[in-house]
Amino acid sequence: MPPEVNIVPVGATRSGQLLPSIVNMSGPLMGVRSSTGTLRSRNMSRDSVDYFSDTPNFGEDGLHYGGVMHGVNAGELQSALQGHQQHSLTHADIALILLAEIAYENDDDFREHLPLLFHNISCLSIANNLLVNLLYSLAGRHLELYDVENIDGENKQQVVSLIKYVQSKRGSMMWENEDPTVLRTELPSAALLSALVQSMVDAIFFQGDLRETWGTEAIKWAMECMSRHLACRSHQIYRALRPSVNSDTCVSLLRCLHRCLGNPIPSVLGFSMEILLTLQVMVETMEPEKVILYPQLFWGCVAMMHLDFVHVYCQVLELFARVIDRLSFRDRTTENVFLSSMPREELDTSNMGELQKMETRRGVSELPPRPSGRVPTFEGVQPLVLKGLMSTVSHGHSVDVLSRITVHSCDSIFGDGETRLLMHITGLLPWLCLQLNKDLQLFPASPLQQQYQKACSVAANISVWCHAKSLDELGAVFLAYSRGQIASMDNLLACVSPLLCHEWFPKHSALAFGHLLRLLEKVPVEYQRVILLMLKALLQHTSMDAAQSPHVYAIVSQLVESTLCWGALSVLEALLQSCSTFAGATPPHVLGTTENGEEKKLVPQTSFKVHSGQLQYGIVGMGGTNSVGGATESGGLPPRELALQNTRLILGRDLDTCALGRRREYRRLVPFVTTMRNL
Repeated sequence: MPPEVNIVPVGATRSGQLLPSIVNMSGPLMGVRSSTGTLRSRNMSRDSVDYFSDTPNFGEDGLHYGGVMHGVNAGELQSALQGHQQHSLTHADIALILLAEIAYENDDDFREHLPLLFHNISCLSIANNLLVNLLYSLAGRHLELYDVENIDGENKQQVVSLIKYVQSKRGSMMWENEDPTVLRTELPSAALLSALVQSMVDAIFFQGDLRETWGTEAIKWAMECMSRHLACRSHQIYRALRPSVNSDTCVSLLRCLHRCLGNPIPSVLGFSMEILLTLQVMVETMEPEKVILYPQLFWGCVAMMHLDFVHVYCQVLELFARVIDRLSFRDRTTENVFLSSMPREELDTSNMGELQKMETRRGVSELPPRPSGRVPTFEGVQPLVLKGLMSTVSHGHSVDVLSRITVHSCDSIFGDGETRLLMHITGLLPWLCLQLNKDLQLFPASPLQQQYQKACSVAANISVWCHAKSLDELGAVFLAYSRGQIASMDNLLACVSPLLCHEWFPKHSALAFGHLLRLLEKVPVEYQRVILLMLKALLQHTSMDAAQSPHVYAIVSQLVESTLCWGALSVLEALLQSCSTFAGATPPHVLGTTENGEEKKLVPQTSFKVHSGQLQYGIVGMGGTNSVGGATESGGLPPRELALQNTRLILGRDLDTCALGRRREYRRLVPFVTTMRNL
């Protein structure tokens, strides 16, 4: 704007006839006091105007307001600010005032920068006047001059309603300052922001590419902003816009996740939840047939499933569920694509990938280097999902994912072909039993009925799987369940247990019993009751090895003095009878130790203990009070720290083999992560 340009009062506008009752401003400050109540001082709000230094790459390609301020007569500005010195106006305050002023009369100059301006406004909660002036100047003038509104005046009404809404927020912030946490991801302020963003896009209906261009600006801020708070807001804006997705952005977000895991304090983990929510929206936006073109996203989910932070783990399962919903595992094509892109088992130190090279250049403000060593042996997706059943927080999410991978193909991806069906049935059988509720007929439209219908669908898929494995009798049982022909859990267990034992026991009994006993220690009472019935039914049809019985006895006997007393006693009785079938067997209470005094235990499935840790209820960083105590057989690391190391190894290797997303320098991604501390 040239220096001689005068600021035109509102009353003399060229569009004054369109919405005369909507805009009520005057003077060179254009009512900034009435819009914000009082001019707020610096650092009062993270959603206030004092944020321009947090734009991506500030000082390089950020906003430069010198030209704007140079275009205003210095004396005029000084006169306008007289009497307001007590409010301590900052440069950002002045820039916002001037932007609001010139936006009213210079719409053509703003059209090119609309995505950036709208993103700045949306990140603020007090930039009411700037938004009103942009809407009035752009949308109002467009409607008036080009007469493009429909017969019902819908477009005009959208603009008028939005302006009225924004002006109604004068004297207060448009939403509260909130940050997401691992325990709280759905924020009221985020819902308000989302509604505002969608209304803004609808109001500027004549600029058809606004959703895409603004989405590009938003995701840049989300990945490169210096402020965690503004990065979170940018993620929320991007999800509201739902622009089209490209593979480069998808992989770059996975790189952001990898960087966050280098400093897994609660605040950083909370930001990781925002990234996972954005990836979920991206997958929903993709065309189904294109998801197979993003194998790094699939393997990124698998890597993150090793984590021991239960709420982050739940969001990963949500993301993974959306990914597999858009894939078909009925043929070899999908399996071959993912096998060819699977992270290799060993890190080639002679040819380190980009992420490893970046991290090994350790500095004061950089993340710790990636742990050296082998990527854990991949034992399939299913063991990583089954571990979620051990927590009441993640149990439902794990059931949902298990329901989606109830397919007889792709053993090389989902798990060991010899035991995958056994563990799938063992994992889902307690849930299937609980859906056989006698009250279903009384409430046909209830959530219980919906869960039962879902269980019938899962049982039908298990039946198909069983028939594909030539287990026709077992398949018939689950087919009967899917048709509503099995009415009680006792009936179901009586049919399923002997068939499971005949096919897989005793060879794989340690695997199944180990899973059930871990569940028994973790799940709520209603599940414990079902698991006791399962244990009893299985023990009645198999001979328990003397080396396995002490662990069964130790876990079940802890419930003898609880409300589950009779169920626990019946399992111990069945255990005694099962052990007595072995010639010369000794009662279980005598079999607590071996000859050298070491306790005998069931052999656990390695994916639970070594590679993925045990899910904990607390959400803390490594070494926190809720971390699993003790060391493991892998380098003496606690399970939680080992799980984190394995996640970063697998995710890092996955990204090292991907050329996408490398156009952004790794250090520029989520730069605040390296400086945040756990206070």
